[in-house]
Amino acid sequence: MIINLWYVAEWSETVKDKPVKTKVLGQDLVLFRDLTGKVQCLANVCLHRGGSLAGGWVNEKRDCVVCPYHGWEYDGKGKCQKIPSEGKDFTVPPRFRVDAYPVEERYGMIWVFMGDLPEEERYPIPDLPQYGDPEWRGLPAEYTWNAEAARVVENGIDIAHASFVHPVFGYPSTAPDNYIDNVEKHEWWGRSTNVMFPPQLKGGFLGWRKLIRKDKQETRVHPEWQLPGMVVRIQIDLRPGWQIVMFDANTPVDEHTTRTFAWQFRSFMKFKIFDKGSHKRLVTILEEDARIVEAANPYYLPETLANEVSVKSDKFMSTFRMARRKLIEEKGWHIDLDKRDSFKGRTVLTVPSPARREARENGQKWVFDAMPTIPPVKEPQALKAFEKEVVGLTTDSANSNESIVD
Repeated sequence: MIINLWYVAEWSETVKDKPVKTKVLGQDLVLFRDLTGKVQCLANVCLHRGGSLAGGWVNEKRDCVVCPYHGWEYDGKGKCQKIPSEGKDFTVPPRFRVDAYPVEERYGMIWVFMGDLPEEERYPIPDLPQYGDPEWRGLPAEYTWNAEAARVVENGIDIAHASFVHPVFGYPSTAPDNYIDNVEKHEWWGRSTNVMFPPQLKGGFLGWRKLIRKDKQETRVHPEWQLPGMVVRIQIDLRPGWQIVMFDANTPVDEHTTRTFAWQFRSFMKFKIFDKGSHKRLVTILEEDARIVEAANPYYLPETLANEVSVKSDKFMSTFRMARRKLIEEKGWHIDLDKRDSFKGRTVLTVPSPARREARENGQKWVFDAMPTIPPVKEPQALKAFEKEVVGLTTDSANSNESIVD
């Protein structure tokens, strides 16, 4: 699990007039709306005796969440503003504050930045231009996996598995014919174009979906990964002017659970009557993937390819692995799960927030200990070896027309 990235914490419609509890990166959070309607996000723990802020309420002025244990009030910046037992004239010390995380609402989702980077250094929230565009019909969906988020992302951008896991996307017999036409790789995102030969579509009133494409008709599919939000975006070009776009934000609830916040958009058949079938097909695809991913071994994404065999069709997935490894080995942003668990139940650990960084730079102390992370590697040999392995996959282009953009 990696800090200093944006993650989707909840749907916007879920947070109304009461505090809402959620979890990201194994840490409990509380979300609440203030008087202006802006969502605030704090570590879900009171400084005093560890009460759950999500079990409380928003005060009358709607500028603070109130701990249900002793009534301590915290504003959207995490500062304690009121301690009832100490009287109205009591001045709350500046040190009395919890971690508060930056929040943005986009695409009907609440995005929370889980880290302490200054705003100008953060990777951006991925774009979703189809959202709110009348030329597209969008459907939201949600799914919870018993799997690590990185495994879920890798599955989403793996086109080769479609011929075997998703009958709607491919035939096993056409797997050798599918190929990667182009790969574009950047620091925090990557995109590829794939040519596939899927089956003729089925279903719809009087079987109308079979008219969308012929059996084994050449189809271009464009998968994309983004580190912010652990996003997978896939565009399928069914025919000229007819596209499907799937946008999945895959939130690591903890190291064993991933919560997918999804949108599916279509540029055709935009009447509401077609929504039920589209939603059912989306959920079916997620369930087909989950049966495979949840049974994968090892449970976590391997650190290198040394104990795992990869082939040319894996090269796009490898760009995601390499970008993720750089965050771990070069930046030191991966949570140290072993060290975290050694403290479990004895102390509060929270992902450091921007305010905590400012306090540290000013020589001020923080009440709660920071969530431990694995330090950067001075000589990242594993990363260098991994990059060499990836290059080996991406330079073998004898039977394809791919290009790599770095």
